[in-house]
Formats: sequence, structure tokens, C-alpha cells
Amino acid sequence: TERGAVDFFDPSKGGGSQLNQSGDGGEPLNVIISGKSSPEVLTSDGFLNYARAIGFTKECFGLHSGAAQLANLGDGHGLLGEREVLREYFGIPVLGSCLESLTGGDHLRTYRQDGPTANSGALFLAVSQEEDLEDHHTIAPNGYNIGRDNFVKKAVGKKQFLLKTYTTTVQDVTGLLPAGSAGVNHGISQDGVVKLLTVKV
Repeated sequence: TERGAVDFFDPSKGGGSQLNQSGDGGEPLNVIISGKSSPEVLTSDGFLNYARAIGFTKECFGLHSGAAQLANLGDGHGLLGEREVLREYFGIPVLGSCLESLTGGDHLRTYRQDGPTANSGALFLAVSQEEDLEDHHTIAPNGYNIGRDNFVKKAVGKKQFLLKTYTTTVQDVTGLLPAGSAGVNHGISQDGVVKLLTVKV
């Protein structure tokens, strides 16, 4: 399939999962940036620029506590660690992600579906709301649904960063994630809805 021709491929069809591997379970990959988005948005630098337009940036001084979380997107690559971890920056571009690390807030992990058997180019995101550093960055109660919905709320519509204007549309996808807490890290229930975002520059 030609890159850009499909939104994404269902990871389970290639032996993958819509949950990554984290702790005693997995974090839901609850947002997908469609493979039909503008190609530059799906690159590492391009996605970072887009993320900054909607209030996320790299981790505090590039520091990250904790091991990579692995995901299998059913694309022939098997289990791979996240491409990046981004945090909410509260409108303070340089130090804001440090504030998120201290006080908690929304953060995301990015995985790209670009293996030989399912090369959609789509980005699968595990988005959640964390508690503060004192609570060791555990996920807040209902933190998967809340983090996802906060991300989507910030993303949808027209946003701008560094002379780039992004237009984002959303649709709900069901059937990829079973609702509930089975297999989910921290036993936190989620509603089974994956938000599919298409981003055009």
C-alpha cells in the first residue's frame, strides 16, 4: 500500500496490540495521527513542531526517568520503544515541561507504524494525565480518557507555530481497544474509544 493511502492498519491484524507494554499491563494507544496527514507532520521534527503548536514539547532538559515502553504496531517491526515522550508545557516553552514533571499534567508517547508489512506512516500515541513527581508519575484516576480528551481538545481546529498553520480534524474509532481495565496498566478503566486525527499543513 502506498504511504498516505490509508489512515492506519489495525495492529491486531499483524500480531500487534493497541496497548503498549508498561508495568503490569499496558497503556492504551488512544490517539492515532492518520497516515493521510501531511507527510511532514509524521516525521520526528515535524511532529514536535505540531505538538508545540498545541501545547506539548520535549521533556524537561531532555531528561526522562523510567525505561522505554515497548509497543508492537503489527507492522513487522515487532516490539519497539517509543520514538519520543512529550509533555504539556503550560504556555512556558522552555521550562513548562519541567513544571509538568513536578506538578503532573498530560504527556504522550509516540510510536510510528512504518514496518514492512503495514507501512501506513501513522503515529500511534499513548496519551495520559499523570500525577505529580511525589506520586512517581503514576497515571491519574481516569487519566487515559482525560489525557486523550485534553490532547484532542487542544489539537482540533487551526493552530499555528513557527509560521506553520495546522488544521486538525477528528473522528472516533471503536473496535481497536476493548473498553474497561483488562490488561491496562494500573488497572485504570478506559472507554475503548481511539481518536483518529488528520493533520494538514
